[in-house]
Amino acid sequence: MYKNLNARALGISGRQSDLIEIAMTYGFQGLDIDAVDLQKRTARADFDRASRFLTSSGMKVSAFDVPCDLDSDDKEFDASLKDVEAVVSVAGKVKARAGILAIPAGTNRASFPQYFEFVRARIQRLASIFESNHVLLGLSMSTFEDCRADRQFSFIHDVDGALALVQACQSNSVGILVDTFHWTVGKGTWEQLASLQGHKVAGLNIADVATVPDIKESKDSLKLIAGSTGTIDNARFASTLAANGYDGPITSSPSPSNLGSITRDSIVSKAQDVLDATLSAANLSTQTRRPEWIASQASSAPEISSLEDLG
Repeated sequence: MYKNLNARALGISGRQSDLIEIAMTYGFQGLDIDAVDLQKRTARADFDRASRFLTSSGMKVSAFDVPCDLDSDDKEFDASLKDVEAVVSVAGKVKARAGILAIPAGTNRASFPQYFEFVRARIQRLASIFESNHVLLGLSMSTFEDCRADRQFSFIHDVDGALALVQACQSNSVGILVDTFHWTVGKGTWEQLASLQGHKVAGLNIADVATVPDIKESKDSLKLIAGSTGTIDNARFASTLAANGYDGPITSSPSPSNLGSITRDSIVSKAQDVLDATLSAANLSTQTRRPEWIASQASSAPEISSLEDLG
């Protein structure tokens, strides 16, 4: 398992080059990328030029958002498949682990049984694209009430439903993103977690909560920095998945609203601390890196200044 940086989850932004540099500075081994942007830059120039800063950094590409909405109308969904193919093709070339796609928490289309089959069929169509590019399609589930508040029919917003959908897809290229906040609020069990095969887990996102809310009251602002209260046993999540062969990314994923008004470097440094503490508590290896240590290693650092124009 390796430390991963998802800049958007932490409420920070920057050019690709900036985010790679700050991830390397603070000892992350992987990062999530904007694969749509990478694909567009590849189309404007070529893949080698668009990706060389990323590939030369040695960073693992963990995940990217899939440019597709499972609840869109048929015409829009069909049109999005072309974009998905282009993006996943580029993501496969940089050896991305997974593309993340949100399961709708609600819909105006149909009640649960009919809509379940509707969504499953769409995921199956997407799965073939991911399989041919050796990328996992990671489904993500949200317990947040506002994700379903304005919809006529409630859909999947708990762990039972999410796992049922993954199992119904019958494709080795379809897996699940484990978010410890949503898993806990969504009534996931340790037995269910232990049943997951490591290669079917798209990622492990960690957070905390003061008191586990009823799922009807779940909201983004309740998602705290991992270790804030200890209500969520993130180390147990990590050790349980590792025991099943999971060797993918572990990512700090609180609500950005709970990070306060601090600098980008401070946010990333805190994320490193959180991940180090979680991995250590899970008896998994980790290594801390501080900016002040880098100066003494400058002679062995990779030369990246010539690639700054690629951000």
